[in-house]
Amino acid sequence: MTRIARVAGFTACVFIAALTGARAAQAASATQCSALSRLKLPDVTSITATLVVATSTLPEYCNVQGNIGPGTIGFVVQLPTSWNGKLFHQGGGGYVGFIPDASAVLPLGYATAATDTGHKGGGALGGALDATWALNNPQGVIDFGYRAVHVTTTTAKAITAAYYGRGPSRSYFNGCSRGGGQGLMEAQRFPEDFDGLVVGAPAFDWTEFMMGFNWDSRAVAAAPIPVTKLPLIENAVTAQCDAADGLVDGLVQDPRACNFDPGVLRCPGADAPNCLTAAQVQAVRKVYAGPSRSNGRPITPGFPAGAESNGGWDVWISGGSIDPPLQFTFQDQFFRYIVFNNPSYNPFTFNFDTDPGKLTRTGLILNATDPDLRALQKRGSKIVMYHGWTDHALSALKTIDYYEDVDRAMGTAHAVRDFFRFFLVPDMHHCGGGPGPNVFDAFSPLVDWVEHGNAPQRIIASGGAVAGRTRPLCVYPQHAVYKGTGSIDDAANFACR
Repeated sequence: MTRIARVAGFTACVFIAALTGARAAQAASATQCSALSRLKLPDVTSITATLVVATSTLPEYCNVQGNIGPGTIGFVVQLPTSWNGKLFHQGGGGYVGFIPDASAVLPLGYATAATDTGHKGGGALGGALDATWALNNPQGVIDFGYRAVHVTTTTAKAITAAYYGRGPSRSYFNGCSRGGGQGLMEAQRFPEDFDGLVVGAPAFDWTEFMMGFNWDSRAVAAAPIPVTKLPLIENAVTAQCDAADGLVDGLVQDPRACNFDPGVLRCPGADAPNCLTAAQVQAVRKVYAGPSRSNGRPITPGFPAGAESNGGWDVWISGGSIDPPLQFTFQDQFFRYIVFNNPSYNPFTFNFDTDPGKLTRTGLILNATDPDLRALQKRGSKIVMYHGWTDHALSALKTIDYYEDVDRAMGTAHAVRDFFRFFLVPDMHHCGGGPGPNVFDAFSPLVDWVEHGNAPQRIIASGGAVAGRTRPLCVYPQHAVYKGTGSIDDAANFACR
């Protein structure tokens, strides 16, 4: 029950007494909050603590900021006056360089934590697109790679215990993209940190992903694809692949079930708005296939066909909505400042036959690819992971590979589902958006699983290109199947099979 609900149930006399008590509690809370500025914790410096008054959207809370050495890991911990006894850590995005806002769960009573992972975004790009901070900064790369989230979490637990007189009874992590990768890193390296983790579209294999970004960037640089041609590709994919699941609904349930070849769009003659040149066809094929060595041996999966326009390729791969596209920017920063420590390095000189080995050292710091999660399972922690099928930032195919690796590593058939459940989202872009239903709550099912033992069987998604449409997201490898009657826009008329 919330404070507002409790007050609403009081009689007039009790209401007056409650107000008097509330003022006293606020004064005590302000004193306790400011006292945290004098808290002494290992490697923690520059702590400030300020009581933030309640607003129409957020409750009263103590806002604690500080830094963790030996690097410069910035963190924020938010401590609501009315606490539910639990901690929530919000993950970051891209190269981070800012402290994510975790305040959305304050009304639920969670104490929150977040970190900039050891640096502030700078340079001409700023924020999540900037990696110039990594130049001659090995400690910064370590902090970004795996240390910052862990030490911020242990620090947040200590601050929480100092403020409330006890530590959190449950601790949760939530993140998508880089945040999803942070979640997997925590599960692998520090399984004791969290009781439950929401892992969305995880950036967990930086070296392979960045080789893929480099490959895609070179493909579209050699044969630029105008943003006006992206709907042409998307519509052709939908026309060929929509019915593969037995239901024509404008969505591609599983792109693996339809082998789309962009060659069907080749111009019969000169370039024209309604076709692709031979060079453009080849560029699209390269992106779908993913990078490979000169002998044809694949390096990492490519991107499934579908939903190329309106927030897909125009943002991430070929540009048009964002120029240069984000894949180009991320790989350019990665190779110059994190891998080769050389601002003059030209990423387009990277050799896919001879240079992958040069990324090994970086991978040992940044990659979260270990499939052995037995320590997490033994602890009783849970993971809910999701990924959009038409994510053009991070390939869902790579995430499927990792989940299946974990399944094999557990040793017992499908033991992975006892603690780790994975949901694929048809026609969803990166962490949201796209033509498919893409608005859903993965956190509440995780909490229910951790605290009540109710493993999520399906998650209901809404939104997308069709207003009011809902669909179930199913536990992999199941997918939503229409029952044969009722509206195809109502999740109740679909089963997970």
